Amino acid sequence: MPRYQLADMCLYVSAKHFETKERAPKEIPFPHILDQRKKPATYLKLNNGASYITRFIVQGVDIDLIPEILRSEYGAQVENPKAEVEAVLEMLKPYLKKRTVKRRYQRPKPLGKGKHEDGYDLDCRVGSIYFTFVKYPTG
Repeated sequence: MPRYQLADMCLYVSAKHFETKERAPKEIPFPHILDQRKKPATYLKLNNGASYITRFIVQGVDIDLIPEILRSEYGAQVENPKAEVEAVLEMLKPYLKKRTVKRRYQRPKPLGKGKHEDGYDLDCRVGSIYFTFVKYPTG
């Protein structure tokens, strides 16, 4: 189950104003991948469908899950969501690298008293309430 992220010096650009839904700034009229690895910088222009898929790819969502996201969002409008994702992924390959785990998983440190069957300490303390004020209508 591969996951990807953008290569160094690459940037995904797709901004819409949250109220008007228009692209902001207007100087950037379409979503794209900006590649600054070369001078001058180049970009890969994306249509709205490819931009939607790209957003999930660069966020590190598992590639096998993205067709399901497409199906849940657009239903039968997308005939073959897996082929759509594969086509966008193939187009983005020069701008991507495989996502890697930077550190090993560590178990949480134990808290409180008591033992759990896996060796974790249980913290079941409850804070006490000293004052309670109830406001009710009079009159």
